[in-house]
Amino acid sequence: MRRWRGGNDSNTTTSKLSLAVTDAPVDNADAVVLSFTGVELLDAGGEVLESFSFDTPKSIDLLDLQGDNSAFLLEDETVPPGVYEQVRLIVDTENASCNNLVAPFDSYITVDGTDYPLVVPGGGASGFKVVGPLTVATGGLASYTVDFDLRRSIAERGATGCYNVNPVLHVVDNAQVGTLAGTIDGAMLVNDSCPNSNPTTGEGSAVYLFADAPVVPDDVDGNDPEPLTSSLLTPDGQGGFTYEIGFLLAGNYTIAVTCQAGDDDPETDDAISFQSAADVTIEAGVTTTQDFSVAP
Repeated sequence: MRRWRGGNDSNTTTSKLSLAVTDAPVDNADAVVLSFTGVELLDAGGEVLESFSFDTPKSIDLLDLQGDNSAFLLEDETVPPGVYEQVRLIVDTENASCNNLVAPFDSYITVDGTDYPLVVPGGGASGFKVVGPLTVATGGLASYTVDFDLRRSIAERGATGCYNVNPVLHVVDNAQVGTLAGTIDGAMLVNDSCPNSNPTTGEGSAVYLFADAPVVPDDVDGNDPEPLTSSLLTPDGQGGFTYEIGFLLAGNYTIAVTCQAGDDDPETDDAISFQSAADVTIEAGVTTTQDFSVAP
């Protein structure tokens, strides 16, 4: 079902919009599933200009959407041309306390094979709001991607058996983005500073990406510089690892490798260390390579 509010829709058949979601991962989870039920496009004052309601909820495991992978919420949908300053993602989550919640859950996180409900503190009636803008030209096809930074978005809710979700989101224009990828020498994860990192699977390690380079890398703690996004490591079968971060706006970034990502609690200031860092420049439509190796 679809409805349109306000303005003149004489040009609605000439402009189309696609909107997808992708993920910056989180440690120690087997799945992070969100049940999307709709999308709203808003003006700067929060008025709904376009509303899309899905006939069937779209349950998406965000952990399947790492690197350059994404999943459509809207695909080639006809919209009036113009500028949409905000996007609201409507998601089915538990909206109250964690008491007496019984599986199956609409939205959930799986840890060690057990599903736990995702709860929006204060309720989720207003959905997850993302600041744009999304610009749709007359007669054009606009394509955008919303990036969930799960490392900064999900926290265990005490001993209540559920998790809070406070999404850290940003949206990018797919016509202006590039990709960053590279390899990491496995020897970087084999030293005394990596007691909780698995040098075979890469678990507990990650690369953090910071905007506005150059910066000195820091943990996730709510203080600048905060990582824009991150990527887990994938074993390459030869003792090393690969990583990939997609949907990056053209610009300058700092990329850093840490084997202490599993110890990085977003609620606290953790003195994690970084094995190596480099400044990179991302160009639209290009995959930039940045490899990390142990100095001889």
